[in-house]
Amino acid sequence: MDAITTGLTVAGRRPWLWLVPVGVDLLLWLVPRFSIAGLVARFLRGWEMLVRAAYTPGQVEAMSDMLRLVNEGMTMLAAQVNLLDLLAGSWFSPPSAFAAGQATRLNFISELILAPVGLFPQPLKLVAAPWQITPIEVRSLLTAMLLAIAAWLVAQVLAVIWLRTAAAALPRPVGQEGGSVRQGIHQVIQLTGFCVFLGMMLFALRLPMGAAVALLLLSGSALAGLVFAVVGGITLWVMLWLLLSLYFTGEGLLFERQPVWRSMLQGAALMRGNAMATLGLVALVNLLLVGFRAVWGLIGQTPVGVVIAILGNAYLATAMLLAIFTYYGGLRERWLAAQQKILATQQQATPKEEQ
Repeated sequence: MDAITTGLTVAGRRPWLWLVPVGVDLLLWLVPRFSIAGLVARFLRGWEMLVRAAYTPGQVEAMSDMLRLVNEGMTMLAAQVNLLDLLAGSWFSPPSAFAAGQATRLNFISELILAPVGLFPQPLKLVAAPWQITPIEVRSLLTAMLLAIAAWLVAQVLAVIWLRTAAAALPRPVGQEGGSVRQGIHQVIQLTGFCVFLGMMLFALRLPMGAAVALLLLSGSALAGLVFAVVGGITLWVMLWLLLSLYFTGEGLLFERQPVWRSMLQGAALMRGNAMATLGLVALVNLLLVGFRAVWGLIGQTPVGVVIAILGNAYLATAMLLAIFTYYGGLRERWLAAQQKILATQQQATPKEEQ
């Protein structure tokens, strides 16, 4: 609670720290959407033709419910996709008031743990800008991939700018990150590499759940439902443990300029003996962001309400980031003190052992 209070206070006194989340949300609100609905529709037609060619009419008839569910689900998902949402697609990005399905460090419990099992209700969407034109259809797969990669890379740069700006607002020794452009570029590369590694780990963890879902859709038996429940529960628990263990990797990179692997090990070491306290902070931060996301959806049904929602979301996201920085500073000080105490005890015991 002290860390959250500090974050709310510092963010309120320094509104320029909100510039990155405000800029991203304004861009997502004002710029036309880049849609892939047509591209996905063509893919679904080709996929259905392959299925009908590979199976007998009887087998296709037996799979008709599955084909209908897949078509409806993919079509609904494609209608919501905006490639520009990847501008807020970094693990370290501020949660956006517009981006759909955005999983960041500040809201990963609701987006990665609860949403896959249907326990996270989707809030109301903010109203589109009055002058918003028809979405721009991206009809080429290569173009869609290039746009997605470019937007994702820009998100890494924006995330580092946001992190460094927020860290500079805190008193030392927390904010010892250095301010040169060269160091900033190096941190962008490091954090991008870490985000790629984290994405690969999460993808690998989701493979068993995907296989269980496919088995459930194909068979529909009670045994398949039991397998899905067991595999899904284990997968979500491992994901929660992994993300908590790596939660402070960014602080090691940002404040102490350590290599990625050393920052990961230090973050895991900080969790030992502090997992429940850290989980409490993470859950409280996520709860505040989810609750106010619902508020932004309610008040963001008019252009004036959207502007208020953008500013409010930027303030709250920045405050939560500063709270995490503050909590990390205190946690690391206690950890270093414990390490020094252990070292002093070992040094005192060494002469006695020699005698």
